[in-house]
Amino acid sequence: SYFYPSVSLSVLINKFIDPDAKILDYLKVRGSWAQVGGDTGPYQLNLTYNLSQNGYLGLTTLTKPSVKLNPDLKPEETNSTEFGLNFRMLKDRLYGDVSFYSIKSTDLIMDVPVSSSTGYSSFRSNVGETTNKGWELMVGGKPVLNKAFSWDVSMNISHNKNSLVSLIKGLNHFIFSTNNSGSVVVQATVGGGYGEIYGTDWERNDKGQLVVDAQGRPLASSKKVLLGNYQPDLTGGLNNTFKYKNLELDVLIDFRIGGQLYSGTDASLDASGVSDRTLKYRKDGVTLDAVTNTGTSAAPVWTKNTAHITGQQYWGAVSGIASNYVYNQTNIMLRQLSLSYTLPKKILKNTPLHSISVGIVGSNLAFLYKQIENFDPMSSYSTSNFAQGMLYFTPPTTRSIGFTVNVKF
Repeated sequence: SYFYPSVSLSVLINKFIDPDAKILDYLKVRGSWAQVGGDTGPYQLNLTYNLSQNGYLGLTTLTKPSVKLNPDLKPEETNSTEFGLNFRMLKDRLYGDVSFYSIKSTDLIMDVPVSSSTGYSSFRSNVGETTNKGWELMVGGKPVLNKAFSWDVSMNISHNKNSLVSLIKGLNHFIFSTNNSGSVVVQATVGGGYGEIYGTDWERNDKGQLVVDAQGRPLASSKKVLLGNYQPDLTGGLNNTFKYKNLELDVLIDFRIGGQLYSGTDASLDASGVSDRTLKYRKDGVTLDAVTNTGTSAAPVWTKNTAHITGQQYWGAVSGIASNYVYNQTNIMLRQLSLSYTLPKKILKNTPLHSISVGIVGSNLAFLYKQIENFDPMSSYSTSNFAQGMLYFTPPTTRSIGFTVNVKF
């Protein structure tokens, strides 16, 4: 059996600070602590076999999974602490909410890679510890409020810092995903962040000079370097609601600040020579200002490069250098816009209907700003946390426009 306790406490301190509610309508301070567990399914502990009756000569065959299960697996355990306050003041004209949290997760359930000599590709085990620390802020108000017109505006913004504290002994990182060539991996690193992007960079010697091969083509570094992290620095949104008599206009703008991703799309386009940037050097080629090693790897002799290469050779080599295709996901988007009209109540006076409103609504309408030029920074090839940070020919977020009717009896 497992015991998951929790406790919370809140105090309405406006009763002590402003009992007559001259300024403060509401002010609550809160704190909580909770412990929860993340269990596994019924077939995650003991080995089961897949049965097939379509084997050779119709014989029944059994196949085992590639992941070795663990009968001693324990539930993940998460301990969270949160403090915050929310307020309303000036007769509800100004309001807000702020919270700070710290979350520690232990006994994480992961499939740890093992040697193929074991007969399995990975072993399901409890490993390591992660922490999440951050804050969330929401503040809003009603700058204009009268019988005919009102304007309600609110903004929310949040920040989260995720860290991998430990894994199992002898393992200092865990790889989530990698590209086909292996030049890029997305991983969690002990002492670092969750979702770090490591990849190859331009090869340079100890003097910082660009290194090319004997044919004059740029080289990728032999070691992968940290190129970014797909976790954003800040996320948030700005919501405006305008009401004029029976008309209502809602405008939602959201934003993401920071966070990187690797674009396999751009790398593939450059390798195929079909992107605009591959027009560079296509006509005349290029002799790179670089050096080449005419000695050995142990005793290098750096000689100035004189080899001339074509645009195809240049972009074929560049497309294999991961750092060229890591982009910042910062963007501001018009996420949703809706306009509705509520029929006057006098029209429904002799009907069983309480109200009728009609409207039009649009979602994912346009980017107001984005640092990435040629693709949607909000798209990804999977929604799983283990498949973020890379983009491969993913279609843009779907824009939708619809018509709504709301009837209340």
